[in-house]
Amino acid sequence: MNAQGPFQFSRRTLLRVTGAGALGLVHNELAFAHNAREPLDAAHSALQSHLEHLAPKGDTTNAWSASPGKARYRIEGVPKVTGQKIYARDFRAKDIPGWPAQERLALVLRATMVEKLFSGIDLSILPAALQPLRVVTQEDLIADKLTAPSSAQPPQGWDKGLLVAKGARPVYFGQPVAILIFANFDTFRRAKKLLQFNPSVMVYGARAPVPPVSAPYAPSIFLTRYETPGEAPFSQVQSGASNPNAQPPTEIDLKAKELRNKIDQMFAHKDVRSFGGMFSTQVLDPMFMEPEAGLAWVDKSVSQSSTLHLVLGTQATNGDMADTLGLFAVASLPFTVKTVVLNSCYPGGGFGGRDVSTFPPLLAIAAAYSDAPVRIAQDRYEQFQSGLKQLDSHIDHAIAVDKRGKFVAFRSSQQLHGGGNNNYSQYVAMLTGYCGLSGYQISKAYVDAKAIPSPGVISGSMRGFGGPQASFCVETLVDEAAVALKIDPIGLRLRNALRTGERTITGAPLTQDMTLAKICQIAMKHPLWRDRERTRRIKALQGIDYGVGFALANQAYGTGTDGVMAEVVIAVDGTLTVRSNCVDMGNGSATTLAISTAGFAGNNAHHVVMGDAAYFAAPLAMTSGSSGNWSIASWTPTFSMSSSACLTAFHQVHVTEQATRVLFETGILPAAALLWGVDVGRLRGKTFWRERRLHFEHLKPLDIASLARQMYSQNLCVAAMAHGLYQGRWVQADYAIAGWRAQLPIDGLSVRYANQTPWQSIVRSNTIAPEPDAHLYGRSLFAPSGMLAAVEIAPRTGQVKVVGVELWVDAGKVLQPDLLQGQAQGGIAMGIGYALLENLPLLQDGAGDGRWNLDRYHVALASDMPMGRMHIHTLPTNEKTAKGIAEAVLCPVAPAIGNAIAHATGKRFRSLPITAAQIKGGA
Repeated sequence: MNAQGPFQFSRRTLLRVTGAGALGLVHNELAFAHNAREPLDAAHSALQSHLEHLAPKGDTTNAWSASPGKARYRIEGVPKVTGQKIYARDFRAKDIPGWPAQERLALVLRATMVEKLFSGIDLSILPAALQPLRVVTQEDLIADKLTAPSSAQPPQGWDKGLLVAKGARPVYFGQPVAILIFANFDTFRRAKKLLQFNPSVMVYGARAPVPPVSAPYAPSIFLTRYETPGEAPFSQVQSGASNPNAQPPTEIDLKAKELRNKIDQMFAHKDVRSFGGMFSTQVLDPMFMEPEAGLAWVDKSVSQSSTLHLVLGTQATNGDMADTLGLFAVASLPFTVKTVVLNSCYPGGGFGGRDVSTFPPLLAIAAAYSDAPVRIAQDRYEQFQSGLKQLDSHIDHAIAVDKRGKFVAFRSSQQLHGGGNNNYSQYVAMLTGYCGLSGYQISKAYVDAKAIPSPGVISGSMRGFGGPQASFCVETLVDEAAVALKIDPIGLRLRNALRTGERTITGAPLTQDMTLAKICQIAMKHPLWRDRERTRRIKALQGIDYGVGFALANQAYGTGTDGVMAEVVIAVDGTLTVRSNCVDMGNGSATTLAISTAGFAGNNAHHVVMGDAAYFAAPLAMTSGSSGNWSIASWTPTFSMSSSACLTAFHQVHVTEQATRVLFETGILPAAALLWGVDVGRLRGKTFWRERRLHFEHLKPLDIASLARQMYSQNLCVAAMAHGLYQGRWVQADYAIAGWRAQLPIDGLSVRYANQTPWQSIVRSNTIAPEPDAHLYGRSLFAPSGMLAAVEIAPRTGQVKVVGVELWVDAGKVLQPDLLQGQAQGGIAMGIGYALLENLPLLQDGAGDGRWNLDRYHVALASDMPMGRMHIHTLPTNEKTAKGIAEAVLCPVAPAIGNAIAHATGKRFRSLPITAAQIKGGA
């Protein structure tokens, strides 16, 4: 997003929150604690030794690693497939030395209706032996002044509170009403059987109409772009942000309104044909493998210095840490939590599904009211009821096409429904707006996008982040226009594809090599498209409706202002460890970062520590936020952010490579110079790695272990930590370290020398900041993609079968081909579910009623996939960097399938999912 957006994790904010309540914070990656880190302090060291035996023991020989820069399989692959403890659901209190063996179980009761006042809960169905030890209600939180973080609060103007108070109307379906803490698993299990699905447990009173929505989640987005010969160009980047509906309006607001009127007039011009209509997409569940689970314990063994231990599968360690710290930062609380220890596990999927979850604060609250470690492990019913969903959308698109088949005008009004708890919903709507034009050059266009609160389940930052909603609408409309104009649908796209040097809807310049036209050209020549009519006739003789559809996508990766960081450490035996603030959500980030050290260190890393945002705050000593500027040597607009499915390949790899580069130049290379007996200046730029050894001229090659021993014996640099900021380009600055000077594409750097604990922050100079208007670009990095889909439809039933897929993606430099293939295959599966199978009602009878599971929610199975006829192609490239494609591969899938159905049946469908009943009835 931007520097003021919710992704920001400020070091200043962290220190302010911790200081307010005299809190400390420690982070461990529980799954890899034996590889993880040098201790932050004595308490941390003791905790590590306690957890060490829990770490996965598979693959300790580094057998996952192939040649430098490549992997044989995932770094965590063996622990996963051999069932070792790696996910939060795997751990119990008795597994962790130092924890009490006795474990409590907590059950979160949730509201199943929103149109009546909540009167309380009735547990009379439980016999005395099954009653909970403690029932935590909103009244308890109010009495103890325990306020939920803003990320877990309902919209402005609605009743506040993480839990529903007695006498209040539940704000949204699935809102928590109470936390029940049971003595043990047996009691919990038996009690849950009686309570779950029992309508008498939740007691409701008088009807209370749901109040109308007063305002959308702010900010809404208003984009106006207008370029014509003889007039000054107008756009968000070229003219500044505008709101044509603002009261009172500014001069730029009035100009935007004037230009929008001109755009509206173009749709009535005699030389153009206009196409438009309403489109809608449904609510989806992320359906990650592991429903949310976790352990928490408040250790009160030391008087006045209680420690809260959390075991979580988390996507947003920065947000979870800040939210948990905020819970206990009020000085008047009756709780004496002084330190928070976050043990992060693999989340078991996510791809946006665990961003700003209410689960961590609920778990922390349960621990605060429990007399022993407490565990919450949601089943699939509970996950459907409480987990984050994808926002539905209602989009009014219109496009004007001239006689040459050129797009001359575009307008769009987009409304997405968030739930009663905001999860980046306004920023999802923002990206839907940015994606409104897809990959097309239209110089006269405007888009309005907003996210509206609703009493529905919590919705927000699921994979695609607004891109799939926009792609379905615009690609369906473009196909519809092509058919009406009797122009080849791919040919129409080719005529209008964005090219290098043109501008996006925000007015941001496209400086990268745009490959949208190339994708169109390749797809037009593919036999699946070229032979579609002949195949259609053959299938018709067999009683099968057959069609092939195409869709293009120009999905962005990154948020527009991305702060990322990495540390690379070499041990005395030569093993390398990478530490990152990002989380591996199943997309292979850990493996990718492990192989990214090979370029400068000649070897893959042995260990990777993920999700450790707080660890970097003190060593980097940077400040962030809107109050600073680039003249301050320690300032950056965004320090850290939630993990994203598409940030690793370009962003996280970049800072890992830069940290490895610094380690090489200030540690490895000086060690080589000493061993070879030559001046280090003679070596710079002339050494190379081959077969894991460093080579120079005729001298004996050096292995990493020999170099590491020399580094430690001579107290050279053994660890480097880099912070990078991308906003239209990487921020660059000059750095001087131990006689080496260089301009590096990072904005923060610290190093640590052998046999020393303190980090040395290296002050940057001569900073090359982003372009002044880069914060208005919206997005500046794109991974173009396109897909052909072939479908067969049984005319009698209307049942659709996807029988062929050809997907092209511009991935830039491919780092690990099988990881890319896996992401693409997963995107195709999700897209098929989106197009044909998955659907959740937003309100009544939706997931909030607690009765949804996989018997009602149909995700794509192997039988729904075109197994053996699904091909993923990457475009040849000379680019030196990779692109984030996790969301790009998802965006064209649903519209390609929809266009294939239209080709097969002659009927156009503007809402998802496209069901057999709709096809049969033509609705």
